[in-house]
Amino acid sequence: MIGPTIKAARLSRGLTLQNVAESLGLRFRQQVYEWESDRVCPGPKHLAKLAEVLGLQVTDLLPRESDNAPQ
Repeated sequence: MIGPTIKAARLSRGLTLQNVAESLGLRFRQQVYEWESDRVCPGPKHLAKLAEVLGLQVTDLLPRESDNAPQ
């Protein structure tokens, strides 16, 4: 679950959903919201730029094995 990581990084930098969307060349902030809500994961096309915008490493945005473990 990387959504909370994305949201925390965005908020710590004082960015809005729209700021992040525009930095990635997205037309709608809804895509960023869906990433933060863990509805979908960012695709490879956006990972590097998203990490740069949020001040993270790309590896911070990759799902971990523990995210897939049954609970």
